[in-house]
Amino acid sequence: MELDETAHILGSADFFAICTLEQRRMLAFASEQVFFEAGKTLFVAGEVISGAYVLISGELISTKLSKRVEKPVFIDAPGTVIGELALIAKHPRRATITCKTDAKLLYVPRSAFAKLMQQFPDVAVRAMAFIQDDISKYVGSLKQVRLSPAKKY
Repeated sequence: MELDETAHILGSADFFAICTLEQRRMLAFASEQVFFEAGKTLFVAGEVISGAYVLISGELISTKLSKRVEKPVFIDAPGTVIGELALIAKHPRRATITCKTDAKLLYVPRSAFAKLMQQFPDVAVRAMAFIQDDISKYVGSLKQVRLSPAKKY
């Protein structure tokens, strides 16, 4: 895959929109296109992964690690980033990601993103802002659920 094509794929992902085209090209150089067959697992809940994936094509299933039964979440939108926090921190994944169909993804190693943040500190600032915004939206949704009146059945 050509560098510009890979940079374009990164640009289609919300998280990597924080990077300039030049920065996405640098990440593209260090990234790797990977293929997984249907039924294969990208990673298992509890595992620490060393980078993030960007979905190019295919369908994935996310199943959370929980004591209660969770409904699987289907991921099929090209440009979806899986494991973006793994680009910044070494933390166990909270979900298992499995391929529902054959899938093509772009793997971005944490080491490449860390190097980019060292070279361009503004990327670290934008990444932090992106993640804070994402968490704020999540917390806002939880507050709405908590504050809404309970339904009577």
